[in-house]
Amino acid sequence: MKRIQTGIEKLLVDPPPILQGKSLGLLANPASVACPDGNGRFQSTRALIANHYPNQLKALLSPQHGVFAEKQANMIPSEDLMDPVLNIPVFSLYGKTRMPTEAMLEPIDILIVDLQDVGTRVYTFIYTMALCLQAARIYNKEVLVLDRPNPVGGNRIEGNCLKPEYASFVGLYPSPMRHGLTIGELARLFNDHFGIGCELHVTPMSGWKREMLFQDTGIAWIPPSPNLPTPTSALVYPG
Repeated sequence: MKRIQTGIEKLLVDPPPILQGKSLGLLANPASVACPDGNGRFQSTRALIANHYPNQLKALLSPQHGVFAEKQANMIPSEDLMDPVLNIPVFSLYGKTRMPTEAMLEPIDILIVDLQDVGTRVYTFIYTMALCLQAARIYNKEVLVLDRPNPVGGNRIEGNCLKPEYASFVGLYPSPMRHGLTIGELARLFNDHFGIGCELHVTPMSGWKREMLFQDTGIAWIPPSPNLPTPTSALVYPG
C-alpha cells in the first residue's frame, strides 16, 4: 500500500509560500504528530513547525481535553499556560473562552490547524476549528488547515441531521451524525457553504482514499482524547 502523507507531512515536503516570513500560531494537541522520514519515529507538529520555521511560531492554541489531552472528563476546562520548551503562550479554547480573542491572535498572521477529527458530528474539535475560522475573519487573520483522515471513512453518511435551532458546541452547523468528511473538507464546508468567509487554505493529504477506515491507512493511532483509545472506539462513537 502506498504510504499516506498527512497534511503536516505534505507541508514539510512542499512548504506553502504563504508561511514564508509570517508569524504563526498552531491549534494542535498530542495526536498532532507526524513521521516525516517514514522511520517510525514520531515528532509533534508543534516541534516540526517550530524547527521548520525558526522563530516564527508565536502561540499555541488547545482544544477540549487540554494541550496534553490529559483532561479525562468532558466538562473539565483547561487553563492558559506557557509552553515549557518553546517558551510561547498556550491559549486554551476550552476554558474562559471557546473562540480565540483578539489578544490571542494579535501575535500571529496565520493560524495553522492540525487536529485529528473522529468523523462524528458531536466531537468538539471541529467546532473549535470553526470558531477559529470565525475569529480569523473578524480579526483579519489567515488559517491553514492540515488535512488528516476521517477514521470512520469518507464514503458513508449516517444518522440524523442536526436542526439549526439546536446548534451548540456539539453541533454548530447542520450535518449528519456520521458526516464522512475530513477536517480539511469540513473547514471548507463551514467557511464556504455556511458563510464564515475567512482567508482559508487547506493542505490536502496524498494517498488517502474515501473507502479507508483508519486501520486501512497504515497510520498509527494516537488517541485524540482520553476516551477514544483505539480506532474501534472512533468507529462505534457515532452510535
